[in-house]
Amino acid sequence: MSEHSTTQAVEFEQVRPNPTEDEAGISLPLTILCAATVGLVVGNLYYAQPLLAVIAEDLGLSEAQVGGAASFGMLAQTIGMLFLLPLGDVYNRRPFILASVAASVIALLAVSFSDGIVWFSLACFALGLSTFGTHMTISLAASLAHPAKRGQVVGTVFGGLLTGLLLSRTVSGMIGSAWGWRPVYYVGASVLTVLFFLLWVKLPNSVPQSQMSYPRLLWSMVNLLRTQPVLRLSCAYGAAAFASFNAFWITLAFHLERPPLEQGSDVVGMLGLLGVVGALIAGPVGKLADMYGAQRILATSMLLTFVSFAIFGLGGYSLWALSFGVIVMDLGIQAIQVSNQAQIYSLIPEARNRLGTIYIVVYFLGGTIGSAVGVWAWSRFGWLGVCTSGGIFMGLAILVYIGQWLYGHLKN
Repeated sequence: MSEHSTTQAVEFEQVRPNPTEDEAGISLPLTILCAATVGLVVGNLYYAQPLLAVIAEDLGLSEAQVGGAASFGMLAQTIGMLFLLPLGDVYNRRPFILASVAASVIALLAVSFSDGIVWFSLACFALGLSTFGTHMTISLAASLAHPAKRGQVVGTVFGGLLTGLLLSRTVSGMIGSAWGWRPVYYVGASVLTVLFFLLWVKLPNSVPQSQMSYPRLLWSMVNLLRTQPVLRLSCAYGAAAFASFNAFWITLAFHLERPPLEQGSDVVGMLGLLGVVGALIAGPVGKLADMYGAQRILATSMLLTFVSFAIFGLGGYSLWALSFGVIVMDLGIQAIQVSNQAQIYSLIPEARNRLGTIYIVVYFLGGTIGSAVGVWAWSRFGWLGVCTSGGIFMGLAILVYIGQWLYGHLKN
């Protein structure tokens, strides 16, 4: 099938050009506001990770129950991405982004009022569902950017996502250690309330890019996944990476509070701060992928991530070893993410929003599975089980990479 016919098969749409946006571009203040929006909204879902042990003790729950509720929130995030994010192609994105922020405020307050496993689980689910605005904001920034600066703008906004994801653990760990876990969610709701009013004033409207019906919009993503092997491979690598990442972070608080480490949520937060190193390399990795090819960067990144779990397993009772492992893991994870996106966004320009939707949905679905497996491995086998599960996820990804590399060479 030719590239032209493939594009026709997966699109079924009429694209509306928007030359005004391309000519004007997006201002630096608006780019920063979009980056802040992405970071603050996605960070809400990760406040709980350094606090799981504290929450379990306060609510009288087991570690497995609290960890399962946190995984429930990530599943909701995946559902929201799948069914709400594609609407950005056919409707103005501004109302959706504002609704995402407003819903996040309500969900944060609901989490803070939790008094048992049922309420906590439902509140986590609502919080996860409300994060769909993050990637819609990235898409909006990309559509507003001048073509010559689109990569730079997307890199800046995506850097906000990575920074928010990582710093949320640091902030929640420090606040939780000083004042308890509920004030973390009060502060988060207050910050998002201010953000909502800033967005109400500053966020522009977007022009819909398609006239497709909602069912056809969803079905076109099925066709994209079916016809694009690069997309399928990127989804597999991304899902495995995020699964290993979440298996580590969702159980780290449990590990640190046990002897001989006996550390609190503040230490978990400080380890999260080390992960910002990974966020800072997002731009340079993108340039390396352009220079040497994303496949080479992927291979190195997956090996780095695999090695990090060997470090966690062998040196898991040393804070120095854990710190070094976190830096290595986050370097690998973020490089995998940037390399994958560099590949998928070059496939079909007219379908970038749906290509991104497919990738992000599978990516976070992998994270949901990783969280559940991490909690299970911790409850059954302890820290070594967690490290083994993370290593297995990355080992499978490496095997898939080697398999497709061998297939490509034998075929040629």
